Amino acid sequence: MLKLGIFGDQSSNVELMRHLKNMPEANIAGVYFSGNATVPNDFKELFSPAELMEQSDAILILSEKSISSDLIRLILRKSKHIYLRTIPNLSVREIKELIDLEKEAGIVNFIYNPFDFIPHFDPFLNKYEKPLLLNLRTCFEGLTIKPASEMLLLVTAINRMIQSNYKKTDVFGLSDSGEQVVVSVRIEYENSSVVNLTISKEKTSGYCEIFSKTGRTKFEFNTPLYISYPHLNQEYTAIENFIRIIRQKEKQANSFDNLLNGNRIVNEISEHLRFNEIPF
Repeated sequence: MLKLGIFGDQSSNVELMRHLKNMPEANIAGVYFSGNATVPNDFKELFSPAELMEQSDAILILSEKSISSDLIRLILRKSKHIYLRTIPNLSVREIKELIDLEKEAGIVNFIYNPFDFIPHFDPFLNKYEKPLLLNLRTCFEGLTIKPASEMLLLVTAINRMIQSNYKKTDVFGLSDSGEQVVVSVRIEYENSSVVNLTISKEKTSGYCEIFSKTGRTKFEFNTPLYISYPHLNQEYTAIENFIRIIRQKEKQANSFDNLLNGNRIVNEISEHLRFNEIPF
């Protein structure tokens, strides 16, 4: 049975941890909490990351804070599978280094992404559906994470669906006197797919339409995509998928390669907005 080690802190979801404890596919080998956070009484407490890795086959990073590349690097060098609750704040150079370590270790890396749970995206994960034309409008209003972080999550989920390296990015940003911010992005990919994103900081209804060789899919939504789905169920399902990929030795569904593309695209967006003094 797969042995899971939980690395967390005061931001970790204890209810989720208790659900994981009853998983039939794995057991919890131990829990290490950083800082002054207290490990729940019904879990075996471990007192260092090294001890956690010694007793585990896979490490679940369940902190809502972004962890350092040093810790990720240490886990990969110990050849432990790794699940990240929060998308890490890494440079392009750091991601490239982690890609090399990931491939050398032959492990599974899985980054939780709430946008992966948009059901309308699922039919387009098959390569034969490409190229795609995707038009998406949504808002980042009223959220607890920074817009740049949410943009990275959204773009990474789209990259997962497109399954190709991006070729070109065009960005247009507008900020008026009423502090309304609208950002429009066009992303072209090497497999001829094109994505047009319109993101506003003002609360507005959204829509998405996807054109493929087999037809057109369109859906509308009245809330930001990020908060449209229950997080607890999402995270549990994501960890189940992580375990399934490990057991079946499938190709990584959410690897650092995907993050690298997303990071490059968001860097271009951020540079354009900073140059034009648009706060986003």
